[in-house]
Amino acid sequence: MTVSLGAEERAGLQVASTMQVECDRLAGSPYDQQRNNQFAPVGMDDIDGSAVDACRIAYQTTGNPRFAYQLGRALNKTEQADQAMSAYNVAVQAGYPAAQVNFGMLMGRLGDEQAEFQFYKEAAQSGNVLAAYNLGVAYRDGLGTAADVSKALEWFDRAAAEGDDTAAFNIGTIYDEGHLVPQDDQTAIAWYDLAAQRGNTDAMINLGLMYESGEGIQANVRKAAEMYRKAAENGDIFGAYKFLQMQELGVVPAPRDPSMPNGVNSLVLKPGDMETPTNVGKDI
Repeated sequence: MTVSLGAEERAGLQVASTMQVECDRLAGSPYDQQRNNQFAPVGMDDIDGSAVDACRIAYQTTGNPRFAYQLGRALNKTEQADQAMSAYNVAVQAGYPAAQVNFGMLMGRLGDEQAEFQFYKEAAQSGNVLAAYNLGVAYRDGLGTAADVSKALEWFDRAAAEGDDTAAFNIGTIYDEGHLVPQDDQTAIAWYDLAAQRGNTDAMINLGLMYESGEGIQANVRKAAEMYRKAAENGDIFGAYKFLQMQELGVVPAPRDPSMPNGVNSLVLKPGDMETPTNVGKDI
């Protein structure tokens, strides 16, 4: 016996299906390996407020933890922290790795570093790249666990192997600074180079400084200028300052047309804009 749906039921199913699509389109995370890959990932700052209703309906009609996680992201963006934690927790209870990361972050903000560490560890063991990076930070800094540079490097390495540029940068920093392991400029340069190739601005700056001073590598002011130029084109003010300095020194030619809107020519430094930082390449 065939049972036909009434008009109201069909309309409800259509709305539910539409909201699932909208939730994935509006709130899918770049750090969620289980997101709907039919849509481009959306950064937290770019989540539209309408994602809250879409994801709420999507979760209520399916019970899928992905929609609960994305609802948490949307609520977090709209500064509804308590509701965001509740939504994340629903997904956490279902073992959703990306939700474990966000829930862990919120627990850390509440002062429970041990819980934060445990959530990162569980998510990282499930293969979440952001969790692996955060776990590396936790082991490096002793957040919720005993500091352990070997484990920090292991988890940064795992994240870097999956394409995380900041993890690669942090490995470079550990070897560059020499506080946690013996200083190794060549290893630092190799990791900075990988991070810079992936677009990491801090790595570009640190590579530029090493090329300029000849630290661990043969000095090459032209390569230093190239690193500063790339960092400047990414919007880095210190990179723009250093590149303009190189132009003034004649290392690279000054632009023929300063009014051109491309690259570093569009970065205008005003008095007070630039102070040489005491720790270029600060961890993020």
